[in-house]
Amino acid sequence: MRWGGNVSKLRGKSLKGETGVVSNRDRNLIIEPKKEPPSRRREAAGDEEAEKILAAYPPDRLRGRAACLAQIEEAMKKGIAPEDMLQAVRAYATDSAGFTRSKVCFSDNWFQSRRWQAYVEKQAAGRQKTATLQADHHARLVCWISDRSPMCKHITAKQIDGFLASKLVIQAQIQAAGLRS
Repeated sequence: MRWGGNVSKLRGKSLKGETGVVSNRDRNLIIEPKKEPPSRRREAAGDEEAEKILAAYPPDRLRGRAACLAQIEEAMKKGIAPEDMLQAVRAYATDSAGFTRSKVCFSDNWFQSRRWQAYVEKQAAGRQKTATLQADHHARLVCWISDRSPMCKHITAKQIDGFLASKLVIQAQIQAAGLRS
């Protein structure tokens, strides 16, 4: 491999009068600033999380460890919580526990094709449904308190403290219903 430019085979000058030496090197080179490396502690924490997630995948279907870890870290950089990803892997492992080898997905394909995303979305929908049901339940309990229902005896002190803290009821309503906080 030659460096430099047009070097003639004959010593001295070429037929065109050029010498074999390049006198002016490219002076327009740009030196890019060095990027600061991520902190080792943060990087190690991300690596630990990715390792933990990959360890939850069924061991008989692990393949392409480095590719899997890269896909997991990329998903976490895009905002997927490590806990959600871990739960998705566990859910897939549970769902596919009795499958034959021909009906399961190897880890590198599973992470590459983002099959975990359906599990994460299902978890988010489940959390939303639970939050809605809990809000509905609290509204019903607040109704019992304001109506002074005999069902108030089933409301716990912790629930009453929560209602007072969130200002869904006031102390006078609690006392009128015959409850103590």
